[in-house]
Amino acid sequence: MKRYGPLMVAPNALAVGDPGRHHLRLTPDAVVIRDGVENRGIVPWEGIEEIALDVPTTRFRLPGFLSTVLLGALAAAMLSDPGVDPDDGSATLTVDGESTTMPLSRHHVGGYWAPTVAGAHRLIAHLIAHPEQRALLGHPERLIDLAAQLARGTR
Repeated sequence: MKRYGPLMVAPNALAVGDPGRHHLRLTPDAVVIRDGVENRGIVPWEGIEEIALDVPTTRFRLPGFLSTVLLGALAAAMLSDPGVDPDDGSATLTVDGESTTMPLSRHHVGGYWAPTVAGAHRLIAHLIAHPEQRALLGHPERLIDLAAQLARGTR
């Protein structure tokens, strides 16, 4: 599966957050609020004014790699699973002037590299502002590449 910061390719959608836990699925028609495989709500794009992600960030370029190595070393030293899971961040959806905040699970312990989160915000804002571009959500691999380009524009 292709992933860039908080964005991950899902079947016919772009997942924001960890698809195994709390996340958003951006589809061409709506934003689906999910907890793992369970739908918690469907919000049509037409009323969405903003989607803001609040997740920890870091300036270190490979935070997932670092956290995996450190947790692996800790598990080896303990000879068991340390039981460390990433804390949830949050996503705030503003729909028709009303904001709702929900949990957003992260892929790994530690923050996301800051430019990846900036790129995700810019991509989501672009999809809100340009409805004709939402058809690309049916082919999320391309959008991951676009988010990376948008992130490079923020440094």
